[in-house]
Amino acid sequence: MRTLVLILAAAVLAGCSVMPKNVLRAVDRDITLDQVQANPEQYIGSNVLWGGIVLGAENLEDATEIEVIETGLAFDERPRDGASRGRFLIRAPGFLDTNIYSKDKRVTVAGTVKAVERRRIGRMEYPYPVLEPIELRLFDPTEDKYLYQDPYFYGPFYPYGPYGPFHPFGPYYPFGPRRPFYPYPPYPFFP
Repeated sequence: MRTLVLILAAAVLAGCSVMPKNVLRAVDRDITLDQVQANPEQYIGSNVLWGGIVLGAENLEDATEIEVIETGLAFDERPRDGASRGRFLIRAPGFLDTNIYSKDKRVTVAGTVKAVERRRIGRMEYPYPVLEPIELRLFDPTEDKYLYQDPYFYGPFYPYGPYGPFHPFGPYYPFGPRRPFYPYPPYPFFP
């Protein structure tokens, strides 16, 4: 029985990632954006797994460039809300539609660090690590609200609250005699 539970748990956890297993084996998850910005020569050619929110996309002559503000990744490699370490660029060879890779969509990329380019944000120069994608996944921010069901859908105390099947004052109590349903106990201060 214990072995069966462990096998089922491993199968469920293995199916949680949005990236293929062979891609996940090829990346180094310990390399962060600020490490690459601080010491770019050391990390050129390294494979990394980063995610974030798309700030903009532009089609160049032979590639598509996507600017991303980095955020942390959740357990399934989807970008989550939270603090950012900075920005990076994804330079994908060929054409990607900029209407699909539009502002405020979330993206996870497994890619190779090709360079660190210095560009201006306002009046400040900023080092952008440039990734060439091995695997690129895009997520619509509106789909995240449908991933999890509201825990109070049946009431805050389901199945033991006033609307649950196991509450003795509930209308659906399966054991014993049926009682009339009162939303509140008959206290003197209730009419």
